[in-house]
Amino acid sequence: MGTWQLQEAKQQFSKVAARAATRHPQLVTKHGKPFVVIVDAATWQRESEPRRSLLEVLQDCPSDLTDLPLARSHDLPRPAKL
Repeated sequence: MGTWQLQEAKQQFSKVAARAATRHPQLVTKHGKPFVVIVDAATWQRESEPRRSLLEVLQDCPSDLTDLPLARSHDLPRPAKL
C-alpha cells in the first residue's frame, strides 16, 4: 500500500488516483496518522455490497434443495475411552 502525506496527496492527486486504480489502495496520512484510503472503483463496489445471509444464499440457489436428506441420526454416541 502506498502512503502519502495529505499535503503531498493533494498536490499529486492524479498520481495517487492512478496508482490506486492500477496497483493497490493508497493510504493518506494527516499529522502522521492514517486519515483516508483511496481505492479503485471496482474494489469499492465489491466491498460496499451488502452481505447476504446464509438463508438468502440458499434461497437463491438454482438447485432444488427440498430433496436433501436432512434427517438426523438418533443413535446413541459410541463410548469413548478416557
